[in-house]
Amino acid sequence: MASNNKSNTAKTAASKKKSGFSQAIDNLAKKLNGKKPDQKEIARQTLRLNRKRILTPDSPYAVKEAYVSLRTKLLLSIASDGTDNCKTFVITSPNPSEGKSITILNTAISFAMLGKNVLLVDCDMRRPNVSRLLDISSKNGLSNLLTGINECHVRTFEDLPISFITAGDIPPNPSELLSSEAFKNAVAKLKKSYDYIFFDAPPINVVADAQIIAPMVDGAILLVRSDSTLYTEAKQAEEALTAAGAKICGIVLNDVNLKSSKYSYNKYKYKYKYRYGSKYGYKYGGYRSHYSRESAYEHKYTLDEEEK
Repeated sequence: MASNNKSNTAKTAASKKKSGFSQAIDNLAKKLNGKKPDQKEIARQTLRLNRKRILTPDSPYAVKEAYVSLRTKLLLSIASDGTDNCKTFVITSPNPSEGKSITILNTAISFAMLGKNVLLVDCDMRRPNVSRLLDISSKNGLSNLLTGINECHVRTFEDLPISFITAGDIPPNPSELLSSEAFKNAVAKLKKSYDYIFFDAPPINVVADAQIIAPMVDGAILLVRSDSTLYTEAKQAEEALTAAGAKICGIVLNDVNLKSSKYSYNKYKYKYKYRYGSKYGYKYGGYRSHYSRESAYEHKYTLDEEEK
């Protein structure tokens, strides 16, 4: 009888430990009558959770402070260089599904909260994620700007203080487009219109796109995921950025387990944890976010657009 009680106590303790993404997947399995959800279903669930994590004035205090801290460190990394012209950043990670897109989106929003004019460009023309997070079409974006095929639209939302350029129509040669003179010209022209520009690049250990972009921008951010990214993978990514001539402004450690630690300020205590899932290459869909395409407005952008 005692052993049964110990077993029940252990099960109860184990169930209490589950939270975030793991708990969401467990709930999803229950809805599916105990069947294990497939990868596409997990990807949809992950996307829906990440959409709820888009930074807003109502986000938890600890979350906002985390991005304020990241913003401050990026600004200090600029000041330590003795220059004031660091306006463009690229983010990458060693592997897929480590949380870089939601991180760079929220970082861009935190910069915009300073009253700055901020642009986020989705440079992942293989598996674009920014448009999925915002539930907007990826068409008429970066690839269209670089090839001159169709129009490029700069999208904005009433409830988000930043502008977006999506990846555009999926091209057969993303690396060639990013290494073209057209991309260099686009970066130079966009810098004249925006205070800060953030580029979301694919995982650097998977494809070479981030290495191509890094020397063209002012700073690079490397994101690694706690208890997921191996040291050798992080080292490989850091060496690849260094070899490309990137200025690495910092490394972001994502998905830290705060179960046993708390952030306290006077009498207040905060706990927060991110969880991410899915695999590189799976398609998302099925869920709509608060930032829907009906609330978006856009203007056309070309490389020949006159300076405002």
